[in-house]
Amino acid sequence: KQWYQRRVRGRFKNNRVDELRLKCLGADKLSSEWILLNRGKVKVNAPGYESSKKWLTDFREIDQWNFEQGFRLTHIDATDTEVTDTGFRHLRNTIYLQEASFSDCIHITDEALPNLISSSEAGSLKSLDLSGTKITPDSLDVLTHLTSLKVLDLRNCKELASYKDIVLDTLKSELINCKVMM
Repeated sequence: KQWYQRRVRGRFKNNRVDELRLKCLGADKLSSEWILLNRGKVKVNAPGYESSKKWLTDFREIDQWNFEQGFRLTHIDATDTEVTDTGFRHLRNTIYLQEASFSDCIHITDEALPNLISSSEAGSLKSLDLSGTKITPDSLDVLTHLTSLKVLDLRNCKELASYKDIVLDTLKSELINCKVMM
């Protein structure tokens, strides 16, 4: 039993937010590290990084000792990783995030989504993939606030399947410029 508890606690430890590091590094850099520690990929736009077109796959590629302003997290690919609702707090103030894929992240529920609102309010979040997550119709209120979205993928969300028509009608009426996939 103790071995199992240690394993489970260790498995999700990368999802806790270290408030001191958040203050020192900033939301974009800490969010990038969080995704990378959970086996995801990120694209950044920052001084000293060769190109914003290259996916970073290892958290050691991020210079932890460079505290210059200008580090911007622009893309996340956390497909089939162990990111959780708790870890989504990292994303609260990432206002430059343009695309995010959390496809098949089985630990993501409705509680995670409010943390994406700041990216949408800044007008940067254009594409969001939540396919295969555990979001429910209760998330509609938050999803309708993501007004900058152009693409929203909700395919294979089992909790939404039986409410497909209601979900599609609501999202299409609120997110006028968004292509919603279910």
